Amino acid sequence: MRNWGLWFVLSAFVNSGVVFAQQSSSTDLPASVAAELAPNFESGPRLIQDLSEEAQKIRRQQLMRQSNRVLPPLPREQKKALFDMMTPASSMSMRDLFNFMTDKIKADPELTFDEVVEAMELKANEVNFKKVGHNEFWRDVSAFSGLPTLRLEILQFCDAIVGRRMLDFSPEFSIFIPCRITVMEDATGEIWLMTLDWDVSWLARAWQPGSQLDPELIKDAIRIRDAMTEIMQAGASGDW
Repeated sequence: MRNWGLWFVLSAFVNSGVVFAQQSSSTDLPASVAAELAPNFESGPRLIQDLSEEAQKIRRQQLMRQSNRVLPPLPREQKKALFDMMTPASSMSMRDLFNFMTDKIKADPELTFDEVVEAMELKANEVNFKKVGHNEFWRDVSAFSGLPTLRLEILQFCDAIVGRRMLDFSPEFSIFIPCRITVMEDATGEIWLMTLDWDVSWLARAWQPGSQLDPELIKDAIRIRDAMTEIMQAGASGDW
């Protein structure tokens, strides 16, 4: 049974195509511009707009050669027509579809919510995965409803360099980043960890010629997927 919604996104992703070009050699540039474009970790994060006009122009030319443009949006009517065409091929309910798209693990009942979160954060550091966000969603639910609620928090992790390379291939991939893991208590008091079940091996079986990802990028994507699994397993077991 195919997850048509996710398949649709991934199909557009693998069929977009990309050509990675060599950047301009620093020997071809004025010394001042070459210095601006060279890696400089001491200056901290920089935007292209922080460069001189000449350096901005060259840097944008480099990026144009190594990354794809955003694809035109699909009209909502076209999406609906395609979805209506594919729906009869699946007997999945909406809940079934969401479940299909989810990778989940139940936490050890002996662990507290905070212990689950702490184990995930420690494992993320161990696998060199940066935590970039922590949304305590339950606080807003309780604040707006005025009622006591179940605890639900969303942790966000990222490998910025691999993420940028994915966006060079498909700007639309931005909807998947950063990687998220939900930690939630259900009504019985059990704690569950959930994330999007994105199986990158599907991409290797794309049927369009020349649609496969760069082999190194596939390896990086698999590494990230494996890291997310390790983080979830650490949270579920408390053993990082």
